[in-house]
Amino acid sequence: AAPIQTKPVTSATVYAIGDIIAQRTEGLEVGELNRGRIIRSLAAGLIGHGPLSHVWYDVSEDFFENVLKLTQWWSFIPKVVIDQILWGPFWNNTYIVLLGIMQFQKPSQLWADIKRTTIPLVISGLKLWPLAHCITYGLVPVENRLLWVDAVEIIWVTILATQASGGGGHVAPDADDDSANHAAHRS
Repeated sequence: AAPIQTKPVTSATVYAIGDIIAQRTEGLEVGELNRGRIIRSLAAGLIGHGPLSHVWYDVSEDFFENVLKLTQWWSFIPKVVIDQILWGPFWNNTYIVLLGIMQFQKPSQLWADIKRTTIPLVISGLKLWPLAHCITYGLVPVENRLLWVDAVEIIWVTILATQASGGGGHVAPDADDDSANHAAHRS
């Protein structure tokens, strides 16, 4: 139907759900959830993950099939490796930057957040994505990859949002957080 419109909305929904789960696992009750953080995560899925992933999966598939001529059954292996080396770190840092921009953070804070989160997110990602991407690149047709990845993303966004927030509630409260009584998060 309209994949370029549907994929961002799907990613936005997944990113909101993942952030809600992250906040709940950090110990916040439903009434304590940082709604600004949820909206920022939703927006990152809408304007970032959905459109960029749509392009990534199409371009990478074209590159592997038409440039490298890798169409054998095992061609999913280099696709997974390239995804983990290039796309994973790129998207994780894009998410961190988008959240920082939405909070009007200074470039120095954005850079500090990137340095703080990049390695832990790569390590966390290696525990989830290689196996998930064996399915992504080995079984799922390119037009359905983002839908499959978004299903797995609920788990990943929980991890990503927790890391982006400082790892579980030990950062200063947000300016838009109206309660200093609970753990506030930057993402």
